Amino acid sequence: MILTKASTLASFALTGGVVVGAGQAVLTRLGEPALIPPPTWGVSLALLGAIVLGLAWPIRSRVRHPEKGILVDPMYATRVVLLAKASSLVGSGLAGGAIGLGFFFFTRPVLSPPTLFLVGLAVIGAVVLMMGGLVAERWCSLPPDAPESSSPGGPEGELL
Repeated sequence: MILTKASTLASFALTGGVVVGAGQAVLTRLGEPALIPPPTWGVSLALLGAIVLGLAWPIRSRVRHPEKGILVDPMYATRVVLLAKASSLVGSGLAGGAIGLGFFFFTRPVLSPPTLFLVGLAVIGAVVLMMGGLVAERWCSLPPDAPESSSPGGPEGELL
């Protein structure tokens, strides 16, 4: 499994910021009201990040302490790691989108503190979702194996 790279997260955040910021500017130029994130947006994103961590915790404990004899269900681990990867990418894109909204509102002649608070709450919630996904993704990965004593070009299996 390849862990999510910082460049991928940055590209999702940049794309989200450009799309949402430009979309907000186009909407207001057309006479539509500006979109303001609801207060539940940031809270629900942070809650989703905590849920992803909660789903990954049993896998982490079983991988770190194999001597207990409890095996990891590979299908469950696969589902959790896919959810974690998706959460980190979506959280990154939504954080970029919320930053795009913040940039739009900061460029207005009149600043509205409640609106800026809601945008900040959305950014924090999206970052919590992204970080929860990244941590859960690392919790679901196996530690590196010990190097084998056999030579890389040697025969495998039983020798007669």
